[in-house]
Amino acid sequence: MTEVTDSVVFGICLVDFHHKRGPEIEYWYGLPAEIQKEGLWANLPFQALPDGSHSFEETFTYFTLLYDEVNKCGPKNGAPDIPEQDRENYSTLFAISCSRQIKTEDLLIKDKDVTRSTVQKAIVVVSREPIFGQIRDKLSIVTNAYFLQHDFTDKQILVSLYDNLKVLYKPSTNEDISESENRLYIGLCLRKVLHDFKKDVLTLLKAIILEKKIIFYGSNVEYLCNLQFGLISLIPGLLLDLIDSGSPITYKDESKITRATSFKSSDRKSVLQFLGLPLQIFQKGGLFSPYTPLQQVDDINSDKTKFFVIGSSNSLLYERRDELCDILVNVDTLTLEIINKSLEAPLQLTGYDKKWIESIVAIVDETWNENDDETPKNSQFKGSEDFVRWQFEDYITGLVSTVKLYDYINAHKDNQVALQSILQDYINSSPWVLFNSHWITMWEKTNNYGIFNKLTDDRLFDLFTPKHPYNGVDNFAIFQQKLVTAFQNLRRHPSNASNSTLGKQGNSDASSPKKENDNVSISKDQNDKESQSSGNKKGDNNTGGNPKENVWSSWKEYFNKKKEKHSDESTSATNDSTASIKSKNSSHKSKKEGKDDNVTNTNLQQHSTRRAIENALLGLGLHIDNKPTDEIESLSSTDSHDIQKSESSEEQEKPNDNSELVEKDAIPSDIISNDEDEEKTDMVDLTLNDSKDDMA
Repeated sequence: MTEVTDSVVFGICLVDFHHKRGPEIEYWYGLPAEIQKEGLWANLPFQALPDGSHSFEETFTYFTLLYDEVNKCGPKNGAPDIPEQDRENYSTLFAISCSRQIKTEDLLIKDKDVTRSTVQKAIVVVSREPIFGQIRDKLSIVTNAYFLQHDFTDKQILVSLYDNLKVLYKPSTNEDISESENRLYIGLCLRKVLHDFKKDVLTLLKAIILEKKIIFYGSNVEYLCNLQFGLISLIPGLLLDLIDSGSPITYKDESKITRATSFKSSDRKSVLQFLGLPLQIFQKGGLFSPYTPLQQVDDINSDKTKFFVIGSSNSLLYERRDELCDILVNVDTLTLEIINKSLEAPLQLTGYDKKWIESIVAIVDETWNENDDETPKNSQFKGSEDFVRWQFEDYITGLVSTVKLYDYINAHKDNQVALQSILQDYINSSPWVLFNSHWITMWEKTNNYGIFNKLTDDRLFDLFTPKHPYNGVDNFAIFQQKLVTAFQNLRRHPSNASNSTLGKQGNSDASSPKKENDNVSISKDQNDKESQSSGNKKGDNNTGGNPKENVWSSWKEYFNKKKEKHSDESTSATNDSTASIKSKNSSHKSKKEGKDDNVTNTNLQQHSTRRAIENALLGLGLHIDNKPTDEIESLSSTDSHDIQKSESSEEQEKPNDNSELVEKDAIPSDIISNDEDEEKTDMVDLTLNDSKDDMA
């Protein structure tokens, strides 16, 4: 229940650090007359003067407070211990403090309690809306002026500040929602958030929607608080709807929530309501406390607090992170740590998520202005604060529409009539996968999803396209699909793929220049015999025998079968060539050229092994690396030298009548022993496995 007032500003107070009692409220101004100021908010002094603030010349802190609109008081025992009968009376207020310190010797009037060398105080403005960015500079000027007086007994400047703010700022309900949002966005620098945290910004946003326990820790308290409000502002309309965020006990009555049945495209508030936005993140069980001192640790440890988003500069909370939170964000090191390992899969960004957020980060970095974090170079729209917000609004719109499509398909999976009413492109594209199906499954178990589902039409996707905002090409997804397709084709038709590639390479080899003694002539009849022989073998494989003969289960089996077939064909071709050519050379010439044949045959074996690897990789759409090829050639050359040495002595006793009859692409099966075959096959397997690892 929110009291209707004519001003956003609730009151102003002065907080002092007492050397014995610690932080305490010294002065109030502007509060309603019925309020009892004593014990109004016990933790306010510790929130206004955060841990470590004495190390800075000036420190700003943002925090939330709970206020009973009926009984005109704050909670007596903390945020989680509100009586159930008073739950609807409470609303959340927002406060900003500016603290400074001054040397005691510079004071004109010293209080008797001043015993330390410095005096630290903070001026706090309490409001009904988070208008921090609008009043920050004004509060800084007033606080500095108050300290320059060197007299803390004169508080007239605080009265003037309250009167000025009360006139300037009216409740957002009296204005258009777009204007209300824009004024709350002032000072929340999304460009700096993206510049610092990169793709983790999207991870954090999705974690907040999942209602997890998140702690932001850092020594820079202002940036710590600003970061949290900036992330929350990425959900359209949420900054205007944080009235229940200050306690896990306060929440909206879902029975009073009505679904929007229509909307006006010219009315932003109407469009957001139809989309179910803002998402009701901090409802029952949720707590939002942008700065949480150690005195509030019981609030986050309460059984009634199921999830929270809090910030702290106290190292004790940081040391207890493993027992307190699911996710820790270290603002000092700009890092994100997922402590609850069950969240790693749901919070894993998909390929489309990464491409999308990286494209936005790249634009921000390209337009980064060292002199002004909020304004891009040349003051262009691309990369500006509004540009970034529109990008995230597109993302969330596509997300909620996609989830509605996902739910509708699952609910009507057995109803063909209902499924036929959906565009086939929506079903075929499966857009929910692009947002991470694990994340969607976990989101559907949250409180805010239950409210969203009640607020929105089941066929929301008919009016808002269910798609991921990234419009580019996901090269990795395309490569994966291409790899799977090529692998399946090779398993089904390994011989066809290799023969076509070998044919192309054979033509290339035939067109290359040759030496005179390397020339090989094959008659048309011999070609016909080879074609007929290979055709018979192919026919035998297709008609007789095992129909799964061509299906290989490993890379080694593939190369073994390929080499055996190639050796059989080469031996047949060599024998036919021998029968068709007359023997004109002397035995001396036969012995001499027998050695050349051994070299030629060994080189052909090298080419065949290398071609087998190239053929397989070409079938996968890849090219073999030069290094593995050179290693194969080096090893093959060593083997060929040993082969030539061992067989040259045999050739002296037994002439080789087939020295001139070797076809260039033929590999006689008796050239290399079985042991060498096994060694080379293992070498091929190793090379290909290395290539596959590189691809992965």
